[in-house]
Amino acid sequence: MVPRVGVIGALAFLCELAMIALLAVAGWRLGTSTWASIGLAVAFDAVAIGIWARWMAPTSAHRLRRGPRLAAQAALFVAVGAVCVFAGLTAWGVAFAVVATGVFAAAREPEAELAS
Repeated sequence: MVPRVGVIGALAFLCELAMIALLAVAGWRLGTSTWASIGLAVAFDAVAIGIWARWMAPTSAHRLRRGPRLAAQAALFVAVGAVCVFAGLTAWGVAFAVVATGVFAAAREPEAELAS
């Protein structure tokens, strides 16, 4: 059976994509040369994707439980927001941190996960 994805699930996925895009733009802006910009954009995204894949992805063998996962997600979103502010993307960074944290806090857990 294919799981249903509601509006909040779709918004959560868009927040994940926005995180990757914002980190790439921030990395590009923080670099002092083309190669440094490329390196920072790739490194920022690699770190965020690695954290997400290890502890937050639905299929991860090391997925955190709901409470710790929400705290880790909020911390990651705030860190992304801070990197954006540092790169001169203040409005984007603050908006992302607030919206993404709210969306993931509102997301409902699948019943199978709640039972475990």
